[in-house]
Amino acid sequence: MPFSALPEKDFFGRQDELARLYKRFLQASGGSAPSAVLSGPRGIGKTELLKQLFGLLFWKQGAVAPFYYAANPALLSSSAFSRSYLVRFICQRLAFEKKDQALLYQDGMSVENLSVLAEDRDAVWAQEILEQYAHSAGDPAAALRIALEAPHRSTLTTGVPVVVLIDDFHRLQGLHIDGAPDSRLVSLFEAPFSFRKSPHLVTGNLPEIQEMPVSSGLERIPVQPLGSEAASSKVLSLLRERGVEGGPPPLLLDYLGGNPFYLGCFARAACEKNAPGEKDFMNAYIHEITEGALALFWSSIVKGLFPNLATRRTALAIVHKIYHAAQPLSCRRIATSFAMTEGQAETIAHALYSAGIVRGEFGVFRAVDDRVLLDVIDGLYRKEILAKTAHDIELDILPKLQPEEEGVVRFDMTLPMTKEAELVAAQSLDQIGKNLRLNPDAVGQLQIALIEACINAMEHSKGADNRIYISVAVDKDRLEVSIESAGQEFVVQETGEPFGDREVAKTPGRGWGIKLMKRFADDVRFEKTARGTRIVLVKNLRAAADVRREETAERE
Repeated sequence: MPFSALPEKDFFGRQDELARLYKRFLQASGGSAPSAVLSGPRGIGKTELLKQLFGLLFWKQGAVAPFYYAANPALLSSSAFSRSYLVRFICQRLAFEKKDQALLYQDGMSVENLSVLAEDRDAVWAQEILEQYAHSAGDPAAALRIALEAPHRSTLTTGVPVVVLIDDFHRLQGLHIDGAPDSRLVSLFEAPFSFRKSPHLVTGNLPEIQEMPVSSGLERIPVQPLGSEAASSKVLSLLRERGVEGGPPPLLLDYLGGNPFYLGCFARAACEKNAPGEKDFMNAYIHEITEGALALFWSSIVKGLFPNLATRRTALAIVHKIYHAAQPLSCRRIATSFAMTEGQAETIAHALYSAGIVRGEFGVFRAVDDRVLLDVIDGLYRKEILAKTAHDIELDILPKLQPEEEGVVRFDMTLPMTKEAELVAAQSLDQIGKNLRLNPDAVGQLQIALIEACINAMEHSKGADNRIYISVAVDKDRLEVSIESAGQEFVVQETGEPFGDREVAKTPGRGWGIKLMKRFADDVRFEKTARGTRIVLVKNLRAAADVRREETAERE
């Protein structure tokens, strides 16, 4: 149930996202709120955002009724699920009418008692739905359909739209009648998802949701990591609650990637010392990824995927190889490397992908954009396969937590997707080049590639986030610029280039962006991220300087 949501004072860094969701689903009154899925890696805060949205809709307005349901793996038989779903909906819907908080907790009420309550409340719409549900008791699929469409039917009868919030939606792929999961049952969500006056917002493990038969019509709303200020505030608040003063080094805090779950686990581990110093914070992190709550969380997922020890060891070896490979690995390459059939490699790789442990696209697999998970998996690999001691693992991880070498300079900026935003990015890169006295020819060439990458991001974002995230890193003779947006295009395996709107590509004068990026950058990469898609442009400053000197010599 949604009533364990964090107090407002402890809900850091999500106010803007929450406000956008609130505004979006208030539009259900006009029938213009499509169903959507909150996307993001495990621990990023999707569930908490859903709970906060429920509280806001329940207490702060009276035009749109919220309904929250957390999928329970113990209630996946069609009959048990439909009964639970229907009873919770009607209880929450009746509670909304009079802001009756006590009724929110009556989700264990029987259908008979709920019918009596509906009669007492003069809720004719609820009585009619419950009667129809009771008459369909002998047909589990029909009863499930009635339960799933109850929010929409209540909207049609009362005129009050309903926003349906379902947490851990991916678990519902296990719905069954006789014990075996039946995809036809979860397909019954297709009609409810299409109703604009009773839109659904679901969370869960995105790779699994994407494979469910009803995912194609769901708009994707990415949940971003916490910014550095919000992440710091969250950790400091957790430490102070336990009487600990001071905070972790900024580098280590940044290493946790703004993931609220990771931040919470780390803060709790750091609280073992009353006045932790820098070394204590480092030790707290190492403890978490080797034997703490973080390690237990991910190792339990791996064990759930691969209960057999031998298979689990093979899977760890495969994911370790994927994480450290220079290029994405296909199932054929994995099969060759581990002396197995391609089918066996595909089964293991797909399970890792579905769990969010690796990323996958068009038959190839690559590392996730999550340094903490990489450390956890590396720790498991070293412990279970290489038989390394905890001290050995600590020595392997510590160098990653040290500050970058002197000379590395990084700039980060966030731009709105407005007219000529790409020129702002290019001008910023020019100023960075001047400040650091970089080769102007190299910077100028990378400006052209950057402009094209920004235009590409704006064309393919489809309004999902309306921001472009740009990072510029200068490391000795290397200039790297990454451009990240919510666009969901990605590479075609045969060409290594992004696929997008094929009709646009055929339009005269279009389709030159990638060619220009590759012409003016020394290396161009396309990566999937938690936000969507990242384009990485790399320029070798030494090579550019050498070319410039050669040209000067020839002119002389």
